Amino acid sequence: MSSDLTPEATARFVEAGGVRIHLHEAGTGPLLLLIHGGAPGAYGWGNFGQNLAAFAERFRTVIVDLPGYGGSDLPRDPGEIERGRYALYARIFADLIRELGEERAHVVGLATGGAAAIALALDHPDVVDRLVLVSSAGALPLFTPTPSEGQKLLRSYYGGKGPSREKMARYLEMMLFDHSLLTDDLVEERYQASLVQRPNDIGSPEQLWKRMEEIQARTLVIWGRDNRVQGYDNALFMLQRIPDVEVHLFGRTGLWVPFERAARFEALVTDFLDADA
Repeated sequence: MSSDLTPEATARFVEAGGVRIHLHEAGTGPLLLLIHGGAPGAYGWGNFGQNLAAFAERFRTVIVDLPGYGGSDLPRDPGEIERGRYALYARIFADLIRELGEERAHVVGLATGGAAAIALALDHPDVVDRLVLVSSAGALPLFTPTPSEGQKLLRSYYGGKGPSREKMARYLEMMLFDHSLLTDDLVEERYQASLVQRPNDIGSPEQLWKRMEEIQARTLVIWGRDNRVQGYDNALFMLQRIPDVEVHLFGRTGLWVPFERAARFEALVTDFLDADA
């Protein structure tokens, strides 16, 4: 990676929706907003940092930290925290797009970030150009058990004796199909990030699946067949419900497609965003 595309060199803060949001920015062109997942230890650079250089060649690429994750603050108004989680994220990111001096953005969301992206497309359709949902929350599983194996593991992470490196290693092992990518450094990075998160301080998630038919944005859904948190049948649900949609499934791939399949993911997303309607 270029020396000017490090986490430190690309980082800054923007006040949006009354919340100080931490982000990384590089490149010029149409605005591309990347929203990370909500698992323990997740944050913007951790989920999408490896993809920044490729996207920055074509887009003004902004990787955000969700409120309460990474370097982003929680909302200051307790009343805001009690509202629907995804609607709150959507309101903040709609304002962020405007604070960045743009009218619209392409939006990529991973897992919980996918649900935030869906809410953004539903509640603020004027600011969303094209939508990319990766291993996204917000749909319904058609045939995999609920809660899934991965969801059970996630819900237990902060329970019992609390976070630990061992718990984080088990989660990452479950999330990735290719275990050769699982390193001690990755476990430590995610574990340390999980110690400072405050995601449970934000209100309950809404049932976005009930509104999938209302999505106006042209949508690409990307999934790993071996995702043990959100089964690929969630992608099939989206294929049935979202009006203008296409789906790409990767075999031998887990939840974290942008990491396990970085080059193909970047090419797939870039082609989709550049293609004529």
